[in-house]
Amino acid sequence: MTRYTHAIICRVPNAIKSEDKKAKFDLALVRKQQEDLCETLREAGLDVIELPPEENSTVSSLFADDAAIVINGTALVTRPKKPGARTREIAGLLHDIAWQIVEAPANEHGKPVVLEGSDVLYTGKEIFVGVRKNGTNIEGAMVVGRTFADFAVVPVHISGTHPLKHYVSLAAPEVLAVGNSKEAQEIVKRIEREATYRYKTLTIEHEESVNCINVNGHLIFRQDTPETKFQVLHEPLELWGVTTGELLKLGGQLSQYCLLVKKIKHLKNVW
Repeated sequence: MTRYTHAIICRVPNAIKSEDKKAKFDLALVRKQQEDLCETLREAGLDVIELPPEENSTVSSLFADDAAIVINGTALVTRPKKPGARTREIAGLLHDIAWQIVEAPANEHGKPVVLEGSDVLYTGKEIFVGVRKNGTNIEGAMVVGRTFADFAVVPVHISGTHPLKHYVSLAAPEVLAVGNSKEAQEIVKRIEREATYRYKTLTIEHEESVNCINVNGHLIFRQDTPETKFQVLHEPLELWGVTTGELLKLGGQLSQYCLLVKKIKHLKNVW
């Protein structure tokens, strides 16, 4: 498994617009939960780089994971559908910790490219790219395939509205956490059919619990849900629960709030 060295986080501003305009949230608690997430990532051995808050922004500005895809020293700067993603600033940070920066083109074969990091699942062996109506499109998946040509890149069509990592996440090496909804089960069947490698699956009862972060031998998951299935995973993987219920009232999912990066100092280390 990749051992990450850095995480990029976009700090919550004084004024933020939730994806759900009716949602009510405690801003102080939102910030506290984001700080706790940062501290948990530091305890997992990461250097956490925090972008200063962007005032009066949309929640999209907090989704660092949507702004880039970083694998083996190459950072692909994406093209999210919703405005507000801080791709330029994050690309600037990546110049210091990534070996190569590639920007997704505006068009591919004459059609607009839409590409969001939360639709891209890297297992350490291959890459799955969710293709859906309101997110990454097939042109975006083609850009991923061209950029990371050393890996098998598998487009996975999604009938639901959420990004791929809402329905399936990497819980442990060769273990995929998947939801039990119809959409999630359809997705995992497509993955099993198209994958180059075989994976075990861990079916998660509560959809909001599926998304998790596997980093440096630790599984960071939501402990503020009644989900207990992760307990079947064994050492050397360590299970670390975080409380993010208030933070996620803003929208999105846990992994969208941080971009994981492995700093590669020399090209020879890529291979």
